[in-house]
Amino acid sequence: MVTQGLLPVGKGQAAAGFSVVFAGAAAAGAVGAAGAAFFAAFLAAGFLEPGFFAAAAFFAGAAFFAGAAFFAAAFFAGAAFFAAAFFAGAAFFAAAFFAGAAFLAAAFFAGAAFFAAAFFAGAAFFAAAFFAGAAFLAGAAFFAVAITISLIKLQKTPRHVWQRGDSSPGGLPKSFRSLAVAPVR
Repeated sequence: MVTQGLLPVGKGQAAAGFSVVFAGAAAAGAVGAAGAAFFAAFLAAGFLEPGFFAAAAFFAGAAFFAGAAFFAAAFFAGAAFFAAAFFAGAAFFAAAFFAGAAFLAAAFFAGAAFFAAAFFAGAAFFAAAFFAGAAFLAGAAFFAVAITISLIKLQKTPRHVWQRGDSSPGGLPKSFRSLAVAPVR
């Protein structure tokens, strides 16, 4: 893996881009070599006339410029391929990054909502339990005070002392019995 700039470039991409460049260079070299061999054969045969020289120079220049144009085209094709691969990779990584960020944000907010709901449910349960316990203790305290007051009142009242207006256990008191009822003989 070869790194280039910020994003890595795989071996397949580099090989495809360089093969285009090398193919252009090889074709340019082959055209130049073929042209040189062709014109060297004519020169070796003795055709040294000035017109032939001019034609040979013209064809050699044309072959050189054709090879240079082909090499430039191959270079720009490779550059365009690398640029397209770079921007495609950058777009893919940007999309993957934003998709991951959106997923993590959604997961975070879902977890936060769940924990908030669980917290409020627990708080409501504990508040209800607290108020139920407080109501029970208030009721128990009220009955404890009421029973205590009743017991205090019961202890203060004498057992055998009657107040005016109270009836005796046997009816009228002994001093009033003789006046109210005549003795039966």
